[in-house]
Parts: sequence; C-alpha cells; structure tokens
Amino acid sequence: MHDLVMGNPPFGKVKDTPETRARFGRSLHGHPNLYGLFTDLAVHLAKPGGGIVAYLTPASFLAGHYFKALRRLLHEYAAPVSIDLLESRKDAFADVLQEVALSTFRRGRAERSATCAVVLAERGVLTVQPTGALILPDDPEAPWTLPRSAADAAFVQRMREMPARLADWGYAVSTGPLVWNRHKPRLHSKPGENRVPIVWAEAVTQDGRFILKATKRNHAPWFEPSGPHDPNIVTRPCVLVQRTTAKEQGRRLISAEMPAEVIAQHGRITVENHLNMVLPMVAKPKVPVSAVAAFLSTMTADRVLRCINASVAVSASELEAMPLPAAGDLLAALATPDPEKAVARLYGAE
Repeated sequence: MHDLVMGNPPFGKVKDTPETRARFGRSLHGHPNLYGLFTDLAVHLAKPGGGIVAYLTPASFLAGHYFKALRRLLHEYAAPVSIDLLESRKDAFADVLQEVALSTFRRGRAERSATCAVVLAERGVLTVQPTGALILPDDPEAPWTLPRSAADAAFVQRMREMPARLADWGYAVSTGPLVWNRHKPRLHSKPGENRVPIVWAEAVTQDGRFILKATKRNHAPWFEPSGPHDPNIVTRPCVLVQRTTAKEQGRRLISAEMPAEVIAQHGRITVENHLNMVLPMVAKPKVPVSAVAAFLSTMTADRVLRCINASVAVSASELEAMPLPAAGDLLAALATPDPEKAVARLYGAE
C-alpha cells in the first residue's frame, strides 16, 4: 500500500472481458474505460486511512452514466479532496477533445465536500481560480455538480435546494431509437407506402426551433419500419435535445418541441439516436410539453446542465438529474412578461 498514487492514466474504451469484470467489477457499469480501471486500481493501491490518489483524467467520470459505479466506489472508499477543471485544455494538451480534471482523493475520508477550481494555462502562465465546493450527493451514483466559476458557487447551492426532477414533472428521457447505419437498406430518399419521416439532429436548430429536414450527407428523409411494432417508431409528442455539444458553444442545451402536428400529419415517425427525447410518461403531466421546451430553452437551464455535464455528450441520465423547480413555480415563472428572468430568479440568479 502507498501513501501517494499519482498519474495521467490512458483513456478510451477497452474490450469487456470476464477477466476485466472479475478484477474491476466494483467500478464498472457498461463499457469499461481505461482511465476508470486505473482509478479503481489507484484506490486499491492507496493506503487505507489516508492514502492520496492524484490523477489527471477526462472529466466525464463526474457525471457520465457509465461511471456511476466508479462514483459509488470513490464515494465509499476515497472521497474527493479537490477537483480542478482545466479551462483552456487546447493550450495545455495537443488534440484534446475532452474536458480535463485534476483530481485528488483520500482513502477513508469522511468529509463529503471538496474544493473546486478552474485552471487556466495560457501563454505559459498558470492561473488557478477557486470556484467553490463540490458537495457529494446523497445518492452515491448520482452526478457530481460542480461550480464552473466563482459566480456559480451560490447558483450551485441553489441547485442543491431544488425540489424536483423531470420525473416529478411527469417525464423520462430516452435516446432516439434509430441507429441509422444498422438499417441502411430501410432508409429512402422518397416517400412510399408505410414509410415514415426520420427526425435527424439537424431538425433541432440552434435557436430552438423544430424543422423537419434531412440535409446532411447520408441523412435520408424516410424510413421503412419492419411492421406496426417496429421499436424505432415514435408516436408521442416530446421535446428533442441534441446529444452532442461542446462547452465552447454558446449553448450546450439545444432543444425544441416536436409539435403534435408532426405526429398528427404522419401518424408515426422515427427519431435518430443523436437526439434525446424528453417524453411524457403520464396522460397529463404536471408541466405541459410546451412548457418543458420553454424551460430547456432558457439560459438558466443551460447553466444548470453545464454544472452537471463534463463531456461533449448530453446524456439522458444527466437531463433526468437536472435539479428543477416545483411544477407550479415553473409555470408561474413562464407566465410572466419576462420568463427568462423569472426562471433565473427561481435559481437565485438574475
């Protein structure tokens, strides 16, 4: 056992084998990632009762669904002491696409808070800007919510006090069912008997509109289902959210309501899997679909997601974990002359 385990482990998906499961099963959920395995190994090697783990890794473990077992492991055996996010990753590392975290953990640590900072590495100068604290959630597998700037500290505290999640409003999130490259023979450029429209990611515009279109290469506009019970078919109105955005974009949360008229016109559609679907799970949800779309289009909602998300993927689990106001408070805010400001005030922001 060691007083200090430190490193910059490799990252990327690796083959899931019985041997990997036997050795690292406690920290695995879904496909193994190398840096998750190395983090589990570091926890094992660090001395119980005070051993330190100091790692430079992608930040995706903070919120990704595939890392929920790793978060549980860290929660139980090696709680975080500090987590610093590298803001200007391209100035520090060549060709890095993922957000980078500099994290320290201590074996046997009882405290459930960790200091957070943003690290700027520009023109040979290193600047560390404290941003506040991470408070580990009660659910050991839940995403870790971090302030991304000093101005986010009070905002994140207010997020922790929010009483609702999408499930409380009557919604669940699932990925668009159509993986197009598995069904190439069933994609068509022209309408035909039993064919249904395909909703691609470009149908959700940057400014929050829904436009049924298929303009990119390989994006055929029509899909031929295998039958009336084809699992790729969607028959309910929902809110669509793009699954891949970058923190450098003006908005991470790019969404739009898929109008009921689209379903009414075509009867059935399919949604490609680069979109998330926020679907009502009850006949009369507490918040109408249009109001969910209006909330997700606010800058406040985008800010909430940024404090949860730590990768280019906007996952269904992260959307479901977003701290939300009570349904009545949201509807009252959206009914005001300036709903953007009213929603911000619910989170203690202006």
